[in-house]
Amino acid sequence: MTPEEAFEQKLNDVPMTAEGKVIEVLPDDIGETPHQRFVIKLDAGNTILIAHNLERAYRVPVKLGDEVEVHGTYKWNKYGGLIHKTHHDERGEHEDGWINLVGVHHPDFTKPVDAKLA
Repeated sequence: MTPEEAFEQKLNDVPMTAEGKVIEVLPDDIGETPHQRFVIKLDAGNTILIAHNLERAYRVPVKLGDEVEVHGTYKWNKYGGLIHKTHHDERGEHEDGWINLVGVHHPDFTKPVDAKLA
């Protein structure tokens, strides 16, 4: 299933992989659980908010114009939806998620925060 199909069908809790260009880097959500937030634009023109849990994974060094590939859980909203749960799930509650900076060699940003990077 594509992000566009999930948006059109107003789906929630769908495992999803999306690739796009970072068009906006937002301030962290510092609510109950801190999340890094940024918006990507897909080739089809849709936008998706990425909400990356900073208690479960390292911050990803994204900047405007970066190409990213994201895997997590899609949640519908009227703005194009969001993908969250972009981290390893040691509890087994959802599929492991991840974020890759396309064309950049980087450490594994999905590891738990207390894990050591190799």
